[in-house]
Amino acid sequence: MAKDTIKSVVVDDVDVMRATLKKVLDGFPNIEIIGEASDYESAKNLINETKPDLVFLDIDLNGLTSIDLLNEINCNPKIIFITSHPDFAIKAFELNAVDYILKPISADRLRRAIDRVTELNTDFIEGSAMDESQERFKADQIILLNFDSKLTFIKVQDINYIEAFGNYTKIYMNDGKLSITYNSIKNWDNRLPNDVFIQIHRSSIVNLLNVIKIEKWTNDTGRLFLKGVEKPFEISRSYFFQIKKKYKV
Repeated sequence: MAKDTIKSVVVDDVDVMRATLKKVLDGFPNIEIIGEASDYESAKNLINETKPDLVFLDIDLNGLTSIDLLNEINCNPKIIFITSHPDFAIKAFELNAVDYILKPISADRLRRAIDRVTELNTDFIEGSAMDESQERFKADQIILLNFDSKLTFIKVQDINYIEAFGNYTKIYMNDGKLSITYNSIKNWDNRLPNDVFIQIHRSSIVNLLNVIKIEKWTNDTGRLFLKGVEKPFEISRSYFFQIKKKYKV
């Protein structure tokens, strides 16, 4: 895909939303809108005819799920989902969508999604970005996470474990609730209190207060058992070495 001009299509069943999105996209000189569609069939035909580089795609098209549309097109555009429905996030990520933006959208949020398409910002972080220069959270600090499209205040120490999920992370709470955030394991590791949380693999961080036991496993790796989780976690060789060096007495 050329980095100077990205041929794009806008798909949304609400006229006002398409107009609003196009107006916001006017501020991005590298985005060229080559068409728009308001329903499933016209979207399929438009994408197959124009073969765009990028599609801004609403999930719900007059009651039909646009995710199914991706199986009926003859090209492979990048997809940025723009939707009011967070329920489809996991499915969208499994389809390697570039991004998943919840309405209402902002120019800044859209810019960061487009940066990912143009590969100008591979370390993109959502919302209240977790910058490495920021101070670490305290264990009893209150932060906001999104659960089932509702922002909820939680205590940091009530996080059970965190798993990488592509460019996103899954945050599992002690009570079993799940939040998905556009963030990286690295940034969580930089912000979480390091006397309570520990990274055990490049894709996972666990709450030390909830660790039941740790045991040696094959090839100098380890296994960790956590409260509320039946399946053990893998501790990679390098992290297992660091854990033993830091904590073993």
